[in-house]
Amino acid sequence: MTTSGITNINAKLIHQHPDNPRKDLGDLTELSESIKKKGIMQNLTVVPGHWDENRAHHDEGYTLIIGHRRFAAGKMAGVTMYPCRIVEDMSYKDQVGTMLEENMQRIDLTPLEQAEGFQMMLELGDTEEQIAEKTGFSRTTVRRRLEIAKLDRNLVKEKTDENGIYQLTLKDLAELSRIEDIETRNRILKDATDSRQIQWKVEGAIKNAEREKNKKIIVELLEAAGIKKAPKEIEKKKYTAEVKEVKTFNLEKEPPKRINIRGKELYYLDGWNGIDVVEKLPKQKQVETEYDRQKKKTAKLRSLQKKMNERKKEFIRTIADGKIELLKDEERQKIIEKMIRNMMEKSCWLGNGMVLKFFNGKSLYDANEKEKEEAEEKIQTLDTQVLLLIAMNGMMDDYIGDLVEYSGEYKEDAGKRYQECFKILMRYGWSYEREEADLVYGNHELYKKES
Repeated sequence: MTTSGITNINAKLIHQHPDNPRKDLGDLTELSESIKKKGIMQNLTVVPGHWDENRAHHDEGYTLIIGHRRFAAGKMAGVTMYPCRIVEDMSYKDQVGTMLEENMQRIDLTPLEQAEGFQMMLELGDTEEQIAEKTGFSRTTVRRRLEIAKLDRNLVKEKTDENGIYQLTLKDLAELSRIEDIETRNRILKDATDSRQIQWKVEGAIKNAEREKNKKIIVELLEAAGIKKAPKEIEKKKYTAEVKEVKTFNLEKEPPKRINIRGKELYYLDGWNGIDVVEKLPKQKQVETEYDRQKKKTAKLRSLQKKMNERKKEFIRTIADGKIELLKDEERQKIIEKMIRNMMEKSCWLGNGMVLKFFNGKSLYDANEKEKEEAEEKIQTLDTQVLLLIAMNGMMDDYIGDLVEYSGEYKEDAGKRYQECFKILMRYGWSYEREEADLVYGNHELYKKES
């Protein structure tokens, strides 16, 4: 590369570089005022020629390499001539690399701009180590920014906009990078309304990925054992006397090594708790009554509620483990008061036994002295919010009771209390899944409608 001395060039001949990594030049007011008073104190760096809006190259004019903010602020100040150093024979890769190295040193770049800059350097052939060396960032930071570059740019920009409702943080972006699938990352980013929802949705996505992995293994084992996927006809008859549930494979547990299930005509289908294996029974002369059908539906609704409560407990455990941030300041005080009032209305209590049951699944009568002591220690160390959430979990499981009446109808009073509790959990990032909202609000198709 050859470099000229300083040459004054008319502003009309200077063009912005089409791949300048800094898309937003920021507030230029102060710099523009300074230029009005003192003029351009530092020269620009340019290369001969320019690209038009269709990215076709022309020999006329010059393209800006260093000094984009000075150039833009100068135009605001009415500058028509700029002192420039002209660099000949600079390759396109070197042009972009020079702009990147200069821009990456700036402290006011957004994480998204840094991410896109690092990605461009990577595409130009630099390794993560070389990017870190050139820019002064640690390799860990470079790696994390490169993960940001994989996300939908418009979504990241929308969520990091200073005028937006939700301010995405670097911690949020680090959470998202725990998920390998980029489409899942973008979906979580799009749906999340705050940091806590990102934390919870990421935890859920990781568990779902594990469930899908286990599901694939179980399905392969089932089909190897000659058990076929249930046709629509079998799915529709699941709650009739013609179909019998034989076994359920919980997708959150490690899959078995082999499957040995006996039955004449077996099928598998997706169930609420995992993969259900059912057997098609021969038609019986005895006609199934409405009572029999309703009994099956009621049992299914209770099974759905049990599964939802397990997911709710898992969510609260995630908070207790510090993976979801607690509420702070005024919001914290309001939610604590809300939980206390909810539990007082139900005469709910909080003690060692409830904490013990939450973490160990044991009652005070079944626990040994060491386990009781551990529960006491937890009560001393856990945040008040966590203790109240544990108490609320116990209230929902043991005090409020079933959402379905014995008759199969929706229990409205229990439903309202569940709704209030879940509204509290939503402040921490909870969101309903699949059939849960219909279950809690009484809209599930299995509920018996009042005549």
